[in-house]
Amino acid sequence: MRGGPLRAAVGLLAPALGALGCGGAAPLLHPAQVLPPDEVTIGAGFSSQFRVGPAISEADPVAERVLDEAAFSPGLAPWVAARMGLDSDFEVGLTYTGRTARLDLRHAFDLGAPTLSIGLGASGLLPKRHDDLGFRVSGAGGDLPILLGLRSSGDVFAGWIGARGGFEILDGSHDLPSGPDTAVLAPVTEDVKGWRTFAGGLVGLRVGFRHIFGAIELDGAMHWAKGTVGPTEVSFHQFALSPAGALIGQF
Repeated sequence: MRGGPLRAAVGLLAPALGALGCGGAAPLLHPAQVLPPDEVTIGAGFSSQFRVGPAISEADPVAERVLDEAAFSPGLAPWVAARMGLDSDFEVGLTYTGRTARLDLRHAFDLGAPTLSIGLGASGLLPKRHDDLGFRVSGAGGDLPILLGLRSSGDVFAGWIGARGGFEILDGSHDLPSGPDTAVLAPVTEDVKGWRTFAGGLVGLRVGFRHIFGAIELDGAMHWAKGTVGPTEVSFHQFALSPAGALIGQF
């Protein structure tokens, strides 16, 4: 294996873990084709997520906002990733997106002109504190992306479309409002528990030459969330778009 690129990937990912970012999107930004064995890509860019229309919900407004920010987390965030090709048309990747750290494994099937890839990702929702709403949340999840893509000779252009679904389990706490007499005491908290599922599609394009590429991707998905904020039950669903872009080096 190529120790130099792998050490560079770790060096790039490590400082990014301290970067600020809270957006909930986790784009793929890779084509359907996998890397040759022992080849590595390292990329950095941005991810974003925003609602298309209001969330459809029947809940207490404060509890709804807490679960919405915890489960959906709209906004802009960094995107940093490293991937490595394995034998037998497999590929492994590690991605940080401000809100989550994702480890995935995928396999590519050569269909002649197009390539089909099927992957499986496992994500850790990094502990997040929202000072305005006074909650802290973490969790874990998984996703299944299926991509179909083409690329030109010489790998100058690569495009892909796909479908992707997944889930997250959420666990945290919410600070209850306190009066001036209790301001010096530890805040009273209530539990925040819930889950989120999503399903949708994506389209992406990568352009480059030799070892440097630029990639863009647009994901669109329906999100469903349900949980409790203290004794209050909350559920909502909404559609969201998630654009992303990055520069990627291959070694």
